[in-house]
Amino acid sequence: MESSTAPAAAYQDHESGRHGHQASLEDALDFVNTLELTRDGFVDNVPDLASALRWLHDHDLLHRETLQALLPRRRPPADSQPVALRRIVRLRAALRELLDATVERRLPSAGALAEVNRALRTKYVQELVPAPNGVSLDHRHEGDPVAGALARLADAVAREVTADDAERLRICANDECRWVFKDDSPGGRRKWCSMAVCGNRAKVARHRQRQRELEVGAPAGA
Repeated sequence: MESSTAPAAAYQDHESGRHGHQASLEDALDFVNTLELTRDGFVDNVPDLASALRWLHDHDLLHRETLQALLPRRRPPADSQPVALRRIVRLRAALRELLDATVERRLPSAGALAEVNRALRTKYVQELVPAPNGVSLDHRHEGDPVAGALARLADAVAREVTADDAERLRICANDECRWVFKDDSPGGRRKWCSMAVCGNRAKVARHRQRQRELEVGAPAGA
């Protein structure tokens, strides 16, 4: 059981700016986007258990001492996948399906709903703990800390897809990206995860297409 009630551990994490609270929507979308679509196919940015656990720690979902305790002591065989990593991968796929279905205005698959609901049933207790500036909101797990971290990511997505502004969820219009993001623009018409990257690529592609059309339509010898 991971507990943040010990004063030393609480102070250590809070001094470094970590607060062990609910996962934000940004955290949850970052988690889903760790499986990234590129021109060369899918790239998994958390391909093994160690990198997945470090990702959870870097997003304030595992305490430092818990990370050190959970990191594999040796590299597993190439043809095996630890149970914890399989759980992480399954939830990521289920959350992706839930978000895709919300954006596409359709029902998600029954399997994805079952996986997300399984994650949401994990118990963890929120509580106040001492902090240098008084108190801070922290959490205590009643069981597996990885399951607790996944529960908070699932909770963030579940709250968003059932919110009044769920229609603000987007999938990047670049077919070689497809990142999930929330459109916070005033007009609610954002199409790209990043205008500087995917939006600019689309602009360049449209320009090249127009040039080709002009060249095809130009008189011979022009």
